[in-house]
Amino acid sequence: TNLSAAHLTTLAFPLGISKRRRYFKVCYSNILYSKMIHSFTKIDDFKKALNSAKIKRDINSLLKLELPFFDYQEKVSILYFPIYGEREGKYLIAISKKNIFVYSPIEFNQGKSHKQISKPHSESTNVTFHTLKLVLKNYSEQFQKIRDRMNELEVSPVLDYVEDAGRALRRLTDKMETLVELIIILKQREIKEFDTNLIAFDYEILTTEARYWLERCRSHIYRIASLRTKSEMQSNRELNDTMKRLTVIMTVLTIVSIVVSVPGTIGAIFGIPALSDTFFKSHTPMLVVVLIAATSLSIVLGYVYWKSLGLKYAK
Repeated sequence: TNLSAAHLTTLAFPLGISKRRRYFKVCYSNILYSKMIHSFTKIDDFKKALNSAKIKRDINSLLKLELPFFDYQEKVSILYFPIYGEREGKYLIAISKKNIFVYSPIEFNQGKSHKQISKPHSESTNVTFHTLKLVLKNYSEQFQKIRDRMNELEVSPVLDYVEDAGRALRRLTDKMETLVELIIILKQREIKEFDTNLIAFDYEILTTEARYWLERCRSHIYRIASLRTKSEMQSNRELNDTMKRLTVIMTVLTIVSIVVSVPGTIGAIFGIPALSDTFFKSHTPMLVVVLIAATSLSIVLGYVYWKSLGLKYAK
């Protein structure tokens, strides 16, 4: 696009007249419709570039958003996409009449160009479409991670971990819903900077794929509810086992207290001086026999009572 007219003429000289005309038509179409693509990995450089191009937008407010966002004002399109990653990155695209400004946490790769390279707004359309594909891929990979986590929770459904997975899935579903809505809006509003007619077939595939992943996210929300129910059932079983252990322990203690209290009561009665001196002083062997018999009878009755309850200690 930086070739002068003399250079174009020199390059086209060996061609025939008809081919030469088509050559000049393609070259000047590329010059007329091409936009400069500026890619940035630092947000401060992106802001400075927008200020140099006299594009005034509140970028700091955009970076606080948790959902994809699209805005078109003063012939400038702004697209914002939060993405998942090690540092929870952001994608920002600003498209003006002559320039395309792209901010991404990693080096931006435009991908393969489409055939309509000489058509108006083909470059901005290609950049926007490629970004939509990257964002959708990022969201689908995050869904796979959440699903793997849910598969692990099927074996051991800890309620806190289930709630964490549920919150992550709900946030992802909100992002996916907004992304699908944005894809539909870009097609319906017929924005000049994004001509879906240039990529009609690919855009339909992208729309279908985005709806597919949205339905996957929604369906797994019900799976979270199932995991929550399963976790509560497991907690109830553990509580029942604990109550059963406590019941067994209290039953044992009750039987022991009865066994101890019977001979203790008899011994206390026989130990009263007025009674023991008057009636039982000369019958000491009988007292020992009575105490042993009462103790044995208490143990036998306690054992019979234990067997009648049918309690087992849950390990």
